Amino acid sequence: MADRKSQRAAARARRAPAPPAAARPAPGFPLPTRRVAIVLAILTLVFFYQVMLLGRTFVAPDAIQPAGFVRVGEESLWKEHTYPLWNPLVFLGMPSFGSGAYNPLIYPPDWPLGAIQKVVPLPDQTWLVLYYFLGALFMFLLAREWGAAAEGALIGAVAFVFAPNLIAVGTHGHGSQLVDSAYTPLLLWLATRWMRRGRLPDLAWLALAGGFQILRGHVQICFYTWLAVGLYGVVECLVPAPAAGESGAAAAGARPDRRTALIRLAGLGAAAALAFGISAFYSLPLRDYARYSIRGAQGGGVGMEYATAWSMAPYELPEMVVPGWVGFGGATYWGGMPFTDYPNAHVGMVAVLLLLPAFVAGAGARAPRLFAVALALLAILVAFGSHFPLYAFLYDHLPLFNKFRVPVMIVLLLQVAVAAGGAWGWSALIEPRPGGAARVTRVLLGSGIALLAALLIGLAGRAAWQAAYIQTAVAAKGHLLHLSGENFDAGAAAGAWAECSTSFVRACLIGLAAVAIGWFARGGRQRAAATLGLLALVLIELWPVSTRVMAPVIGERVARPLDVGRDDAIDFLEHAGPPGSFRIVPFDELQSNRFATFGIASVTGYHAAKTQLYQEFNQRRGYLMPAWLRLLNVRYVVVQQPYQQVPAYLKVVHQGASEVLEFIPWLPRVTVIGRYRVISPGYSILDSIGAGGIDSGTMTLLERDPGLTLGPVEGATATIESYRLNDVSIAVDTPGAALVRLADLWYPDWVASVDGRPAEIIKADYLLRAVAVPAGHHRIEFHYRSKAVRDGLAVSLASLLIAVLGVAGPPLLRRWRAGRPRAAAAAPTG
Repeated sequence: MADRKSQRAAARARRAPAPPAAARPAPGFPLPTRRVAIVLAILTLVFFYQVMLLGRTFVAPDAIQPAGFVRVGEESLWKEHTYPLWNPLVFLGMPSFGSGAYNPLIYPPDWPLGAIQKVVPLPDQTWLVLYYFLGALFMFLLAREWGAAAEGALIGAVAFVFAPNLIAVGTHGHGSQLVDSAYTPLLLWLATRWMRRGRLPDLAWLALAGGFQILRGHVQICFYTWLAVGLYGVVECLVPAPAAGESGAAAAGARPDRRTALIRLAGLGAAAALAFGISAFYSLPLRDYARYSIRGAQGGGVGMEYATAWSMAPYELPEMVVPGWVGFGGATYWGGMPFTDYPNAHVGMVAVLLLLPAFVAGAGARAPRLFAVALALLAILVAFGSHFPLYAFLYDHLPLFNKFRVPVMIVLLLQVAVAAGGAWGWSALIEPRPGGAARVTRVLLGSGIALLAALLIGLAGRAAWQAAYIQTAVAAKGHLLHLSGENFDAGAAAGAWAECSTSFVRACLIGLAAVAIGWFARGGRQRAAATLGLLALVLIELWPVSTRVMAPVIGERVARPLDVGRDDAIDFLEHAGPPGSFRIVPFDELQSNRFATFGIASVTGYHAAKTQLYQEFNQRRGYLMPAWLRLLNVRYVVVQQPYQQVPAYLKVVHQGASEVLEFIPWLPRVTVIGRYRVISPGYSILDSIGAGGIDSGTMTLLERDPGLTLGPVEGATATIESYRLNDVSIAVDTPGAALVRLADLWYPDWVASVDGRPAEIIKADYLLRAVAVPAGHHRIEFHYRSKAVRDGLAVSLASLLIAVLGVAGPPLLRRWRAGRPRAAAAAPTG
């Protein structure tokens, strides 16, 4: 019996995979994960000390702009106990949940922190700083899993999280983008563990983390993350298993054969599907809305010109090491994008130099090294956008890719690749492989000579370089701005040159210092001191750049953030009528949601994915046409500069911070109509109404004939009894059959009833909703009922249950099986 038990134990030991790299302590300099976590937490706290210790906050426009629909949505959620799905306050109305504009309470990781903050008075940006720390920790775990030494993984984690791209994303108000970026190394870490070990809990955790990432709301970053995960899986399948003598986490015992790798690659696809399922409560409505928005209503995409507006020009690539290469940002920037406030692709000279020993000395596992090269190349070429044909190819052929814009956003994947390369590079210096020490020495020597030569040439030819630089910058920026009123002259170019020359010299000096530290650390000599020195050098390089990016948006906390944007014009409009009774047009704030903060509906506003119906109206600038203003229930026009000569159809009713003018011929939100005309094609209705030849108070234009006989309607009345976010109730009294038109946007998820019986919603005047009623007194109800939301909730709950079973099931099953023999042995025999 004992022999059989010993044989089974030996067999289990042979089948067990090799321990992960993170479990092997580094000789002479132990850095377990818990110690690294403490170091990263301290560094994160020190970098963000102003918001964590001094009571300040981020005051970027995107962070402190008026709350928009959020305030109204919270009132609906907590006071009326109605989950907000529709926003009637901008664009004649649009889905708030389906468009991703407001999705409260759907991200579970926020719940515990929210509960803690109700008890402990944490700084208001704690959640954001926490994800910077987590992003660094996940990058450390990923680098360790990919074969880096603990010291190298620490260097890579710091280089990843303190690069200016991530700092800018979070501090300038794009919190969801920062949070989802922190998930990227986590998902790659979990995918690596699955591909190498094939353990079901790793796959379930991957699905769970992926689902939470999507629920946080930045779909483009999620798409890039899963693109990276899929690419990694493919590389693991294509790269042959390592030879028996290969060491590290990629040893033969930790790598599957190709057939097993293909099966596990399919597992990654299953995890992606399950992640989408977990997020279905959010992602299904978002996908459904895309069909009716500018992101997919025409041709299935946003349009190539719009999608590639923020394309990084190839000549900007040196900013990876020289942050001021094309000016630092703002007025000095002369790169290929419309504008930017910081060097998007900057990762630092230290990290880039470490790439050389990483790949020359063969540090790290083979598949991750090849994957990092492919990932970096893909990120750079996609970031080039309109400057390289790859983007157009992916736009036409890669599913969902045409829904996104801002190509430069993919530099996140470049950061991951460079951080991993930096981790391998330092590992190659302090833990050289057999025969690798000589190659590392040659790389260091060559790098030092090249940097010294570049520095001397730059300093010696400074005057000639300056003249050529200014000429190039003016020519490049002048070409880009030929359609705008901006001016980039020699003075601005001189400012860019100052940025470039200063940061070039600094980058060379930092590079030389990195080479010196690397030379000192060769072969693991004084690895603790050398690692501390290099870590300090990375911080010296990145922190000034990233602090400069963050500095303009550090400010004092606003005591009452929900009242930001209030003025006397808001006070006047708040008391001008009940909800749903009128709209405004703020001519000086056409792309502002300020008025929506206070429950005031505007014909205009801002959202990156407005509905296609509204966009067609917007492209014709219908908000400037009196006929459209009348039809759309516009009662007031708001201007910041008073009219010198007030048009006859306007009357000044308030003067103060802004001037408010009443539009005299305005129509109520609900109108009883006794006549209609059919016009085809439907979009021509937009021009017919704009021309002003139709009395919208008595007639509506339809795209198809409903076959109705209407009238008479003289003396008919329609009154809004209740106007809530997801529901509208109208009382109608008409002497004859009529169409009752509600001047809110038509959208397929709205349903209607007349006296409790289902009724068809007719698209009226191309944009609006109408319901037919017979003569008499009736009650019309509109309800927003999204099938995608209902289905999504069911799919999310089912997928979450599957993922939780995948995480907890195997350990419980193993414990149950381990307990069975003991239970059998303890059972009585007679």
